[in-house]
Amino acid sequence: MTSATARDLVLSLEGVTEHDHFGKGAYRGRTAKGKPSKIFMTLWIEEQRAVLMLTVEQQADLHGRHPKVFFPVPNKWGEHGATFVELSAVTEKMLREAIAIAQENAGAVS
Repeated sequence: MTSATARDLVLSLEGVTEHDHFGKGAYRGRTAKGKPSKIFMTLWIEEQRAVLMLTVEQQADLHGRHPKVFFPVPNKWGEHGATFVELSAVTEKMLREAIAIAQENAGAVS
């Protein structure tokens, strides 16, 4: 998968909008009350990676099952669940499932 494909996939999800976040594409959904959710994903185009906002437990689970695809961002954010997704190695099914988890964490309804 490429960053362009990942962008198309996330923007095809109901209620998801794209915003700039420090030069990266950031994605939010809508809460049950219709307000913007927290950011659940950012896209790192040049690096061909996405970052998903997961819990530490969710990060550990995905990394344990797919260590070449999901791994902690190597900083304080990563210690709190921010998780890199290696887009060249992820399948559409894996990415959709991980995005759904991150959306739920951000309070976005689908």
